[in-house]
Amino acid sequence: MGRCRGWISCLLLMAAVPAVGQEERAIDHFAGVGGRAMAMGGAYVGVADDFTALFWNPAGLAQIRHREVHTTFLRNGHDTDAVLAGVSATGDLDNTRFGSLGVVVPYPVYQGGLVFAAGLVRTKDFDWTLRQRGMEGGLAADHTFRHEGQLTLTALAAAVDVSPAVSLGFTLGLTSGEDDAVNEFSWTDTEDLFDEKRFVARDTFHDDYGHSIYACLGGMVRAPRERPRFRLGATLATGRTQRIAYVFRGVASEYGYDRVEYDDGTLQEHPQQTVRDSYRLSLPFELGLGGSAVPVDGLLLAASVHLAEWEQSRYKGAEDDVLRAASDFERQYRNTARYHLGVEWQVPVVALDLRAGYYRDPLPFVGPRDPKRSVDEDNPKIVVEQDRRFYTLGAGLLVDEVVQVDLTWNRGRYEQIEGALSETGTVDRVFAGVSYRF
Repeated sequence: MGRCRGWISCLLLMAAVPAVGQEERAIDHFAGVGGRAMAMGGAYVGVADDFTALFWNPAGLAQIRHREVHTTFLRNGHDTDAVLAGVSATGDLDNTRFGSLGVVVPYPVYQGGLVFAAGLVRTKDFDWTLRQRGMEGGLAADHTFRHEGQLTLTALAAAVDVSPAVSLGFTLGLTSGEDDAVNEFSWTDTEDLFDEKRFVARDTFHDDYGHSIYACLGGMVRAPRERPRFRLGATLATGRTQRIAYVFRGVASEYGYDRVEYDDGTLQEHPQQTVRDSYRLSLPFELGLGGSAVPVDGLLLAASVHLAEWEQSRYKGAEDDVLRAASDFERQYRNTARYHLGVEWQVPVVALDLRAGYYRDPLPFVGPRDPKRSVDEDNPKIVVEQDRRFYTLGAGLLVDEVVQVDLTWNRGRYEQIEGALSETGTVDRVFAGVSYRF
């Protein structure tokens, strides 16, 4: 075992302690909210005329004239093709998740609209997986990395018409969530070079995102007020300060692996260590701008942009040595603008809407992984060959004039290179939603 132990320990050094320079999952990772909105590519700041306005633009709630109960579920699929030193591998992750649940209640007033809403929406998606295969030190290596988790917003919202053409809205709520990360490492002696047949290591992180206050102010101008043909919307969401408590369980650093299997069938196991700590992460404001138009009856066009200066993120109340991820935001992150385009066509005669859209969601984390070291081949910057680009399709059917059924499919793709590793990811999301209006 001595012939292998030294280099195995070095390879697992990053797995043996709380990760340094890892990506902050609370930054970015937009999940998409609402079947209709995401069928239109998320171009909803200047539309926002259903329950999901609570997230997209609370001012849009003022357009609603009937009570509404809304729910959405979604199916996520994430596939990653990775090539490391000429060897390819594919990782996949699939799950079904709750999307949103809420209610909208208009309040009768003499003129205009006064509307209240309450509910839950899934705002961030942490799901991701990667598999790497190849040869390391004469052994066949097979490593997998996986994240599963989300952030959810629980909120109240209200909107009012302050003039015939202008409405204002406000959302106030709490965000919380969790992320489970599992890293598994395996080295197998396929050529009978050593007495050891297989080395195995596994480490896990559980990140608990405590409740954090979220607030969003929205405004909308529409003309005319009823059945508007033109709408302009804007939102400003406060930056959150999130407390993140983590539990790390992994291989003790003096061993370098959890288990080793020998050619004669014997097994040697080593204990794991557990590390618990927490830190606070302060995130920047996010600005949204959007508009929509009805150039001809039955045809809706929409566009929006969302801006975030991720470089302004900061840690609070903790020293670097206790951080789950010791990031240097100005060095490792870039500011992003998320663009959305969408169209909806109301099919004549039947109560059917057909929708399509596109959005571009730039990857904000560009490395290097260790911000305290200089950039080199062992600590490279990330080269984004193609930012996340999503194409969206969907349909909505109104049943008996009270039940709205929406079905949406999104597909996205991205490519990036990090040193010798190239990664191509494909994301598929299916939204299924039902709204009852009465």
